[in-house]
Amino acid sequence: MNYIQQCNRALREMLARDPNAVVCGQLVKWGTAGLTEGLDPERMVTYPVSEALMNASAMGLAMAGSRCVMIHERMDFVAVAMDALINHIPIWPTKCGVELPLTVIGIVGKGNGQGAQHSKNFIDWFRGMQGWVALEPQSPEQAYEQMTRATTSVWPHFIALHREFFAAEAPFSLPKNQGIMRLCGASPRHEQEFYGGR
Repeated sequence: MNYIQQCNRALREMLARDPNAVVCGQLVKWGTAGLTEGLDPERMVTYPVSEALMNASAMGLAMAGSRCVMIHERMDFVAVAMDALINHIPIWPTKCGVELPLTVIGIVGKGNGQGAQHSKNFIDWFRGMQGWVALEPQSPEQAYEQMTRATTSVWPHFIALHREFFAAEAPFSLPKNQGIMRLCGASPRHEQEFYGGR
């Protein structure tokens, strides 16, 4: 199975395992490039283009007893809705002992002409923030293992999935963080083309 099929497998297993689990996002009922393909439409919640609503309601659903997976098709737009992600979601479990079984997925939209507003990777923001478990799978096996870990936990998880590698059937390497967030994302190939080696 390739990278995105393994992610889909983990979501299928979550829905089978947990009757309170839901998969949410703007276009989840339309497959999300294979991520949500074939999942039970009755267990998916489609959102309008309102990232602040998405993140805040993910927390609300988790506090009300659901296991929520919230999918952002472009990680770039997570940035317009950071309040819940930094001021609420990580604080309640850490400071108040509240279980929050939620997973936020940010898709890094690298490649295929996505452009600079659809390709950034903010995973390091979450790695540096107490209260989040930040994951970035780099093989199909890691994708399944880390998605399963996130969707069985009672702690908030943020997962970066790289669209460029959805069809990958073998491990891949992401570039090392050099202290600069590149405008066009995480691909060495694309970085070379865009920046001309600068």
